[in-house]
Amino acid sequence: MSQIEISLPETLLCQLEITARREGISLEQYILFALTRQTMLTTAIRNVSEEDAEQQRKDFAERIKRLGKASFEELDEILRERETVVTGPDLKPEIVSRLKNRIAEAKTAS
Repeated sequence: MSQIEISLPETLLCQLEITARREGISLEQYILFALTRQTMLTTAIRNVSEEDAEQQRKDFAERIKRLGKASFEELDEILRERETVVTGPDLKPEIVSRLKNRIAEAKTAS
């Protein structure tokens, strides 16, 4: 693995540290995850026609309306409908498991 040294604004570094700590992972793991996610998003961007873009906006607006009144069951249904993407190599199963546990805890708390 290669290494680089970068200078970060103090506020950005603090935000990254807080988020990594909240997720229960190291700062390095979180930065790798964030960079991988951004790289995957960038490579997934593709040109779409204006008609397709308009339809996506309408679909998005409709989903946002549904989310405002949605139960957890309805949210689960919406998540099942979404397009799935391949995750980056740094999104390890234990991170996914922790996220699923946090979602389950939120469901039981409400």
